[in-house]
Parts: sequence; structure tokens; C-alpha cells
Amino acid sequence: MRQQTKPFIVERRPARKPKPDAQKPSIWGRLDADIAQGLRDQRNIDHAAATSGDNRD
Repeated sequence: MRQQTKPFIVERRPARKPKPDAQKPSIWGRLDADIAQGLRDQRNIDHAAATSGDNRD
């Protein structure tokens, strides 16, 4: 076996994978987060109206 003329160098690059604790980004961008927030807000408004004791007829 012949001897190498250049030294063998291993280059270590950081992984491109997201961190396990990082949330996977949605293909819809912020749209799904905005819709989810809107639904949560609507439920809070509905719940507040139902429990307010305001009996208007």
C-alpha cells in the first residue's frame, strides 16, 4: 500500500436538522397559528358571554 501524499482531514459541519425542542415550521407560515389564536379568542368571548349572567331577551 502506498503512502498518502496529503494528510487526511475530516471536516465536521453543523447539522441542518432542527433541534428536537424546536417546533417544526408549518408550510402555511403563520396562517395556521393566526387561525388557532382566533379560535381560542372566539371561545373565550363565547365563554365569557355565557357566564356573565347577563339575561337580555
